[in-house]
Amino acid sequence: MITGFNTDVKHRGLVFHVQTEDKGKDNPLIETLIYKGGEILASRRLPYSELIKGTEAEKAIGKLMEEQHKAMILEVKRGNFTPPEERAAEDLSLDEIVLTYLAARPGRQA
Repeated sequence: MITGFNTDVKHRGLVFHVQTEDKGKDNPLIETLIYKGGEILASRRLPYSELIKGTEAEKAIGKLMEEQHKAMILEVKRGNFTPPEERAAEDLSLDEIVLTYLAARPGRQA
């Protein structure tokens, strides 16, 4: 039985931790969490109650866990969880560039 996966992923000098767990047959759920510095940045949950009935349930659950874990690692590597102020300008959308610029400006007094 696979209980989970844990992977540290580096992106632009930041370290993210991706953790995937099977919550068990009493709570048939695969949960993946992405952490940075102990803070949870994102989660993805996949219920699998229908798989429990199958003859190859354990193998199918393990495959789903691995696929979800790899997908979340890929999202980290794409920069989806890197704070805008940490991203290179070419990684930002125009909206993010404008918001970052506005947030960095000194406040105006009325």
